[in-house]
Amino acid sequence: MINKFSINKEYKSRETYAHYDDTQNQDEWQLEVYLKAKDIMERNNYNNVLDVGCGSGYKLINYLGKFNTVGTELQVNLNFLGNKYPKNKWILSDFTSIPDLSCDLLICSDVIEHLINPDELMDYLSAINFKILLLSTPERELVYEPGSKYLKEPPRNLTHVREWNYNEFKNYVKKYFKIIDHCISNRQQWTQLITCKKK
Repeated sequence: MINKFSINKEYKSRETYAHYDDTQNQDEWQLEVYLKAKDIMERNNYNNVLDVGCGSGYKLINYLGKFNTVGTELQVNLNFLGNKYPKNKWILSDFTSIPDLSCDLLICSDVIEHLINPDELMDYLSAINFKILLLSTPERELVYEPGSKYLKEPPRNLTHVREWNYNEFKNYVKKYFKIIDHCISNRQQWTQLITCKKK
């Protein structure tokens, strides 16, 4: 039996949101997602990339800065991004409204696990006009050893609301998008990455 987010019904999600401050991070996490993004941009001669939940902006600017970039973030991070990279475009992430945005490549790297209601994010991403979407999140069964209580309880990371295993995440994402590829992109960091298109 699965719940509405395609996770085993026995699994307990966290019920409260805790903000993760990513402003001091560089490319310690999800580097391979941005390297794949760069490869996709170059291989397809794309020009425009949109990073939803871009955090510190470091990976977007340092690996994709030669393209037209837009980063979205929460209000708490927008001043930091504007001050750090004043020549780039930063906009507010508001998953409760319908965005009027378009891009060639859309990135949403390790954002979904932080949200109480990930359907809002998926509806937001679905409303964006894009060609390819890269969507990553931790793979729960890689994060924890067999028998760990965290396989059925809220994540050890207090800023994560829930974590999906490989099949759960695939089943959740395919409700919204056509999956082109699904892989473990970084086994040491437990990252699963889905490449998709609009249906």
